[in-house]
Amino acid sequence: MLNIFPIIHLKNIIPIPPRTLPLRVQKTLPPRTLPLRTLPLRVQKTQPLRTLPLCVQKTLPLRTLPLRTLPLCVQKKLPLRAQKTFLLILFFLIASVCKAQSDSTKFMREFLTPAETFNKTRFTTILASEVALYSGATVALYNYWYKDYPHSPFHLFDDEGEWLQHDKFGHFYTAYFETNLTTGFYNWTGMQDKNTYWVGAVSGSVLQLTIEIFDGFSDKWGFSVGDFAANTLGAGISMTQNYLWDEQRIVFKYSAHFVDYSKEDQLVQERAAALFGTTGPEKVLKDYNGSTYWMSVNPSQFMKPETKFPKWLMISAGYGAQGMLGGFDNIWCPDAAISPEFCDPDMLIDYSDEIERYRQYYLSFDIDFSQIKTNSLMLHYVFNVLNLFKFPAPALEINGNGKVKFYPVYF
Repeated sequence: MLNIFPIIHLKNIIPIPPRTLPLRVQKTLPPRTLPLRTLPLRVQKTQPLRTLPLCVQKTLPLRTLPLRTLPLCVQKKLPLRAQKTFLLILFFLIASVCKAQSDSTKFMREFLTPAETFNKTRFTTILASEVALYSGATVALYNYWYKDYPHSPFHLFDDEGEWLQHDKFGHFYTAYFETNLTTGFYNWTGMQDKNTYWVGAVSGSVLQLTIEIFDGFSDKWGFSVGDFAANTLGAGISMTQNYLWDEQRIVFKYSAHFVDYSKEDQLVQERAAALFGTTGPEKVLKDYNGSTYWMSVNPSQFMKPETKFPKWLMISAGYGAQGMLGGFDNIWCPDAAISPEFCDPDMLIDYSDEIERYRQYYLSFDIDFSQIKTNSLMLHYVFNVLNLFKFPAPALEINGNGKVKFYPVYF
């Protein structure tokens, strides 16, 4: 049969512009082949949003708009212009908060930085605050601790052998800490360095002296010359270092852990609870068997500035005691309010032979947080607080029994 249709090569096909086609033909073509502006509006609206002219997009429902930057609840309720306004306001709010934080940090830095010259307002503020706090603390101490005990004329009390001198280290440490604290306060006022040193030492001594005076008028205790000497020495060591180096190169610190009395006799457990309390804070403050006082030395501060020795590393020597269930010995009266010397001999509980009292000496490492540099004001003060306490580290114990112990981590 004769082929009446000519052979047509694809390369010879001349494309026909879609807009020249009848509308019924245009509708049958794939949408991507047709210019959007040539399509009827109802057809244009079925195309992908990003391909539509802006005039068409504005006619679409709000939910079809790509509003990924807003919460869904806001997208469905706000008109487009309101959404733009909302985003603009949100941007300025965030910028304002950031600026306020920056201004606040700048203000705090300026406020906490010691004055270059003597600032009378600051000095008055510190002095008034110190007097107010001291007065309030004195009244509270008397009412809480001394008020209910019998009073007597002022007298002395010899407690040199009490608690294996562990309490003397406590007096020393407290006076040392209070001296450092008040020295920093008066340094903030812009006083000359030498004046802040002795004012801080006097303040630390007076704060501790108040307790000794209360003891002196209490029938149960008395003014302890040993406690007074420890207080004076603690304040003096702080002041001396400030005069020599304008810093604390030998830092005195504190650490504590909980002692487990559950393996002891019931009488011992009751005695420990009566002396040292039952709550965590009470035990940390009162239980001498679980506390250690440390002297931490920073070797790098005695070396040349270019030394490679870590500036944060300290070497520590510590002192503690163990086996103490009374001030002088492990003998007590069932009634904790009665001293052993005033107790009926037949009622005395004696654990002198069962529980031995001995001293403990430690060698360990520590961290000097004051040598860790930071631009954060918050971290700076956190480090200052952390420097009051001995950092847990490996320790070697040599005790009064001649025994040596090693602790992978000692608190």
